[in-house]
Amino acid sequence: MGTKIAAIAIALIFILPLFPVYTGSAAGASTVVIAKINPEEFNPKAVEALQGKVIYVADLAPVAIISIPGKAVGLLSKLPGVVSVSEDGVVQAMAKPPWAGGGNKSQPAEVLPWGVDYIDAELVWPDGVTGWVDVNGDGDGEIEVAVIDTGVDKDHPDLAGNIVWGISVLNGRISSNYQDRNGHGTHVTGTVAAIDNDIGVIGVAHSVEIYAVKALGNGGYGSWSDLIIAIDLAVKGPDGVIDADGDGVVAGDPDDDAPEVISMSLGGSSPPPELHDVIKAAYNLGITIVAAAGNDGADSPSYPAAYPEVIAVGAIDENGNVPSWSNRNPEVAAPGVNILSTYPDDTYEELSGTSMATPHVSGTVALIQAARLAAGLPLLPPGSESDTTPDTVRGVLHTTATDAGDPGYDSLYGYGIIDAYDAVQTAVSS
Repeated sequence: MGTKIAAIAIALIFILPLFPVYTGSAAGASTVVIAKINPEEFNPKAVEALQGKVIYVADLAPVAIISIPGKAVGLLSKLPGVVSVSEDGVVQAMAKPPWAGGGNKSQPAEVLPWGVDYIDAELVWPDGVTGWVDVNGDGDGEIEVAVIDTGVDKDHPDLAGNIVWGISVLNGRISSNYQDRNGHGTHVTGTVAAIDNDIGVIGVAHSVEIYAVKALGNGGYGSWSDLIIAIDLAVKGPDGVIDADGDGVVAGDPDDDAPEVISMSLGGSSPPPELHDVIKAAYNLGITIVAAAGNDGADSPSYPAAYPEVIAVGAIDENGNVPSWSNRNPEVAAPGVNILSTYPDDTYEELSGTSMATPHVSGTVALIQAARLAAGLPLLPPGSESDTTPDTVRGVLHTTATDAGDPGYDSLYGYGIIDAYDAVQTAVSS
């Protein structure tokens, strides 16, 4: 017995120095941090030795979400395989308050919301361009829009038929409870994809499939770390794999579950650099990313809209004017004032904000890509913020937008107010 105890003690002497050990109180407050890692060297057990926990490791980019005692963050940054460590922060829904709470509008007869009408989305529907296309005839649509928000009312009669998958990532806990307890996510989703069913409202791409990813809580707030998890899971889709058939093609591939569009009516300031790494990876897979410019009346969009890979969307009212609160220098503008859309408990509500403008653009992108596939054409790549030729999604949006304000690009409207009808026609003919 004594010999065995001695042997164990000697073994521990050699094993423990492999990792720094945090000797503070186990009851100390923990914090969530975001780490860029080298996967070949990173060892989660080293984090556990610091009384920490690896919450999530992304597949899109070498990024880990970690819970760690605050006083051990310095030790964490020195672990093998940890390249850098960033603080977490707050991200929020981009509707103008007040907006949380129950909807109070019933809508027994279907109406065409003024924003959908303004961008002429309804003019493409008679040609069968509604967001649905089934290239391989398996009964599943090839175009999905991932709406990262407060979740969705998955039983809403104007939405249920288009919601094909959902997930929640709140506080780093992954679950299937993505029900919307706020209203914001349900409203945004309705502008993208409310069904043409003779009740309520109708969305820009009213037959497109929706992934509902809940990354904002009941108050409309979330964190950068949860947003990273949300984007990573959204790109994986229901099958949990980025490129299931290993052919290097993800967006538009019938064998893969990745969305063709990621729509984020949210934003914040001072994001961690790891968020940009994840967004760049999604963009490089051919996914078009759309986000709200923000409601602060600032000279530039909030993040993630401010990233060059993301389409930043500003708001206009029914008269085509930009409200004072819409952040300047968006890429494009879209309807975002007094927008009627779906709300929890089978109701409808009018909300305002760049949150409401964003899904008009996301739905338009879905129409563009669905029309391309239906015509036997490949998806357009997302493109860049400076594109002025119609061979990318952003180039199509830029060249077909209705010029407003000063001629050409200007700080209020960007390239102009999106025109879904002209965008689809140009995308198919180019």
